Amino acid sequence: MNIMIIASEAAPLATAGGLGDVIGSLPIALTELGCRVSVVLPAYRPALKRIKEWEVRIEDLPVALGKRNVTGDILLGQLDPDVPIYLVRRDEFFDRNGIYGADKGEYFDNPERYVFFSHSIPALCSALSFRPDIILANDWQTGLVMALLDHGVLPGSAGIFAIHNMGYLGLVPREGVGNIGLPDKYYRMEGLEFYGQMSLLKAGIVYAKKIVTVSPAYALEIQTPELGFGLDGLMHSIRERLHGILNGVDYRVWNPETDEYLAANYSPQNLTGKALCKEDLLKVMELDPGLMDRPVVGMVTRLVEQKGCSLLAEAAEKLFAMGLGLVILGSGDDVYESRLLDLQTRYPDRFGLKLGFDTGLAHKIIAGSDIFLIPSLYEPCGLTQMYSLKYGTIPVVRATGGLKDTVIDPNEKAGKSTGFKFDRFQAADLAEGVKRALRAFEQPDLWKKMIREGMDQDFSWRRSANEYLDLFERTLAGGDK
Repeated sequence: MNIMIIASEAAPLATAGGLGDVIGSLPIALTELGCRVSVVLPAYRPALKRIKEWEVRIEDLPVALGKRNVTGDILLGQLDPDVPIYLVRRDEFFDRNGIYGADKGEYFDNPERYVFFSHSIPALCSALSFRPDIILANDWQTGLVMALLDHGVLPGSAGIFAIHNMGYLGLVPREGVGNIGLPDKYYRMEGLEFYGQMSLLKAGIVYAKKIVTVSPAYALEIQTPELGFGLDGLMHSIRERLHGILNGVDYRVWNPETDEYLAANYSPQNLTGKALCKEDLLKVMELDPGLMDRPVVGMVTRLVEQKGCSLLAEAAEKLFAMGLGLVILGSGDDVYESRLLDLQTRYPDRFGLKLGFDTGLAHKIIAGSDIFLIPSLYEPCGLTQMYSLKYGTIPVVRATGGLKDTVIDPNEKAGKSTGFKFDRFQAADLAEGVKRALRAFEQPDLWKKMIREGMDQDFSWRRSANEYLDLFERTLAGGDK
């Protein structure tokens, strides 16, 4: 089976979050199952700096952008020895420091950039005389490709659309609709139209053969007014085409037995190294060594409302009153960064904060913490809770999306638990979830049992890739479900 995966991110070349991690791992897992997989990515400046070798495959490829004809170059490199990656180069759109924007916000021409990228896909396939059996498009940046396939641009290729975050609709304002380049029938309410604008996310949903999202729970949640972002009615109407497949973890990168960022490696059978990782984390963050005997709570997150930062700020005093330590790595909204900086000045011995991102420190926090906190307003899948389980760091999460699917609370399954959940998006519930974890921490036998059960969970990409492959095969066979 020939599969083309198109996306706006791919780790490690260019990524801003979970989407990039997926595109960096899923193609490799599908290849190991016998598929022939290629990836297409915009030729961002950061991607060209990071890719080891690439060649110009096509120069001045004509790409329609509404009534204009523009050109782009197609570069060829390797995401993995068995996975070719094509990079669509047009410096006007992609030769920038950021992927989606700079410090002051998103690029104003993002809709035009990704409309161009979407139109480059059929142009690339035609120029290479290549017809994929399956085109897997991801999020709003590539949603238009599903409408182009419906329009007949690549006969024989079936489109599947993956939603990684329903909150980004990919809206094209009225003045930009001319760039989309579809017949008028596509601009109606039954097509791309969304309250006077056009939604590229909606294009993917309406015209794909199948829609997949990144956890079973999130597939249900996006059919509700709370998390459907105005498209809940549409999502409910196409529920027979909607499938939830949990993202996987690349255990070649996230494995405490082999992780080179850690002060010591460890396994479920020998947890000695985890205590050494905690000691190292306290030194790196310059925290009180006495916290070796108290629970340390870690977070690696974007500092935005979606990630529950308002809850954290509201509950912080209650958390510190419990005698715990807190370590946070992340960046985001100024208001949350300022509140955390203020907390750090008040609790300098128990609160370690680093604004920004640091790959090595992320690994150290996940390994060296006792508890990992994810109080998200919504979380389509989430990966850090799966990382923390592998590293024996007990997650405390809000029961939403993939967090709900991947963490087993003691109240849910007698005799087996891997973490703690709370239901309501309220600071008091967050504090109670942490308090439950602290009570378990004070029972060493129970705590070690939870650690080992979490580390034994399998969230590998092979499992998820098998589910994708099954969906691809059913799509080509014409199955409705």
